[in-house]
Amino acid sequence: MNCPDKCRDNLLFNVNQLLISLSRTLDFAEKDLLPNHINHGMRVAYISARIAEKINMSDKNRFDLISYALLHDNGVMASMRRLDICGRQTTYNVESDPVHCLEGEKNLAHFPFLSRQKNIILYHHEKYDGSGPFGITGINIPLYSRIISLADYIAIRYSEGKGPDAIKNSIMKDACKFDPDLCEVVFGFSRHIEFWLNQKDEFVYKALISMLPQVKREFNYQKIHQISQIFSRIIDAKSPFTGSHSRGISEKTGFICQFYEFDDVTYWKMRIAADLHDLGKLAIPNSILDKPSGLTRKEFQIIQAHPFYTRRILEKIDGFDDITDWAANHHEKLDGSGYPYGLDKNDLDFNSRILACVDIYQALTEDRPYRKGMSHKDAIKIMNNMAREGLIEPSVTEDMDSIFRDSD
Repeated sequence: MNCPDKCRDNLLFNVNQLLISLSRTLDFAEKDLLPNHINHGMRVAYISARIAEKINMSDKNRFDLISYALLHDNGVMASMRRLDICGRQTTYNVESDPVHCLEGEKNLAHFPFLSRQKNIILYHHEKYDGSGPFGITGINIPLYSRIISLADYIAIRYSEGKGPDAIKNSIMKDACKFDPDLCEVVFGFSRHIEFWLNQKDEFVYKALISMLPQVKREFNYQKIHQISQIFSRIIDAKSPFTGSHSRGISEKTGFICQFYEFDDVTYWKMRIAADLHDLGKLAIPNSILDKPSGLTRKEFQIIQAHPFYTRRILEKIDGFDDITDWAANHHEKLDGSGYPYGLDKNDLDFNSRILACVDIYQALTEDRPYRKGMSHKDAIKIMNNMAREGLIEPSVTEDMDSIFRDSD
């Protein structure tokens, strides 16, 4: 079977739901870095939307601005990982780091903006006076980038507990760094207490939704897979020891789906589920994910929570019902001994069993902080034992041995 190049069944896809879900995962990912900055992406998007409203930006442009704002820090995990590998990280300063801008711009190459613009994420930390990481000045900085820069500045200081007067004084002190016209806009609506109240954690989601143009666009699942790869890159960048885990599972899942001659829709939905299966790991501290020794019982219980978070994030997206189940069930076992729900063979469909097997195989054959990756032969031996014990699907294990036998 050739790799599917067309998916006939289209989905009327709510891009807003995807945006909010992705923004929440970025908040998870940044918890270790900025523990007090909950809802940072939504807060930056809300402030950006308020600015866009006051400068009479069209709905189409406002939707894209909000999209960029929600995703502005998507490159942070990859940036931190590169700095770790190079041994240059002591303390990490997002605002002075150009690598996350470069990575973020690259990650969004396939995101379905209504009207794509260049260098929005790349230049979102540029300063009006040219003191930013790339030295771009004034109106040479894209408008969206200028807006996001100011909104990000406000949101960070709000999360640090600074009040309205202190934040406005900080803006005036650093006025040379921002577009003066945008500063005037912010000073206008920031006089009203509702602007600040709407940034509270309990209100910011509703405040943002009320300003976000509702955009539904028709996509097939192959196109949505291009979007899910954004999530996958962010997930894999979380830890240097699982740098290609999600990508590897997605690729191997594709080979297995071809082997079973799944239809195009199921093929791409399975690839999406594989991309997103570890989404919940973004909520797990790196101190646990990267631990080179065995985990304590408490640490293992924290790890066990990640498929639960995966389900909670994905279940909010219409049209993702099957994808959510397949992605979130990858640590369940046929005898009910898995996690987080303790599902058994009566609850787990064949596609869930496939992803569970592929996840185990990928984990066994890739390097981890405490061991080198196993050979195909040794991995299949362990999986055959698990199948005999009633933990995983024997037929899938047997077929994987045939499909991947020459991979060593």
